[in-house]
Amino acid sequence: MNKFALFWVIVGSASASVLVGTEAMGATVEADAANTTILASAEVLTGSALQGQVLIAQDPRTDLTDEQAERLSNLLGDAQKKVDSGDYSGAIALYQQATQVDRENARIYSGIAYLEVKQGNFKAAAEYYRLALDRDSRNLPFYYGLAHSLFMDERYEQAADAYRDLLNIDPRAADALIGLGGSLLRLEEYDAAREAYERAVSVAPSNAQAYEAIGLLYLAQDDYDAALRPLERALALDPNRSSVHANLANIWLKQGDQARAFGALQQAVRLNTRDADAHLALGKIFRDRGEMNEALNQFEQAVEYNPDLLGAQAAMGELLLARGQYLRAVLAYRRLINAFPNDPGVRYNLGLALWGQGNGNAAIDTLKQALQLYKKTDNAPGVERATALLDIWQNN
Repeated sequence: MNKFALFWVIVGSASASVLVGTEAMGATVEADAANTTILASAEVLTGSALQGQVLIAQDPRTDLTDEQAERLSNLLGDAQKKVDSGDYSGAIALYQQATQVDRENARIYSGIAYLEVKQGNFKAAAEYYRLALDRDSRNLPFYYGLAHSLFMDERYEQAADAYRDLLNIDPRAADALIGLGGSLLRLEEYDAAREAYERAVSVAPSNAQAYEAIGLLYLAQDDYDAALRPLERALALDPNRSSVHANLANIWLKQGDQARAFGALQQAVRLNTRDADAHLALGKIFRDRGEMNEALNQFEQAVEYNPDLLGAQAAMGELLLARGQYLRAVLAYRRLINAFPNDPGVRYNLGLALWGQGNGNAAIDTLKQALQLYKKTDNAPGVERATALLDIWQNN
């Protein structure tokens, strides 16, 4: 019997433990996926008011010399060209030069902040929004930008304070109330978050985001029945809101109604094809139904849109390994090892993929690492399984 036949004997005799043999990773991935499904909309809600923000505008000034005004105009014009071409770093460098010409132009600082947000540099963005607010302390878009940047930088207490400052200026700002609630939700201050969301509903009763936010609050507390009504209300107000379809699907999956969840997930990805979590959930349903080709397609789309979605990497690796697509399985399991370096099941599966790929030495080394991790965690079945496979491989 050749080494590949031996490989399939092992897979065939212990497929469940071999292909799904991740230990600590399993619970962690499921928890992360649930947290993402419940709270992902909060990130969108905090930044909703940024959509209409003016990037850069040159306010008329009377205290600049003609030479300064000309230099400022040239810098802003050149910077805008770089923005249009997608060269945000180059644009920021020019805007920083512009602040040396006109130190009191709040919009230049807010423009830099906005471009830092576009690049995911939220810490820097927050500092520039603060500089803008120092120069224009009642500018609501600047407050939204600051709060959004702090939220995305996981400084939730400061984000909540920024939303409160905004609400002191405009107490009926529904987006600010929703953003405040999202920040408090991340701080697990559920009662205060609910109060903020209910205030948002009272000032904007047709705001679908506000009802969705209340549903997310109940989802965060695993109160699925209570979450249904506000989410269904949000869907009635905005049937094209993909995140509501996805969150309703999450509830129906928890309640065992897979058929209803399947339809909602299909709607979610139709409305937002980049929803990696919805693709992952759809893939799991297809897998449960035995439709492996479609399951793999959904897992692949999930990974394409979010390579760091570990549940999708694990599910894709499992199917790729079972289908003999070893190179791609190796890539999936290597990414998982970076996230879970001490998970013996991940290393075990990586060893299988390497062996199937024909890289015997690397497969044996990886399986030895898995064996040591199984021993370290006193996992007797894992030790037995890894020892038996090592014996076969080393004596082949």
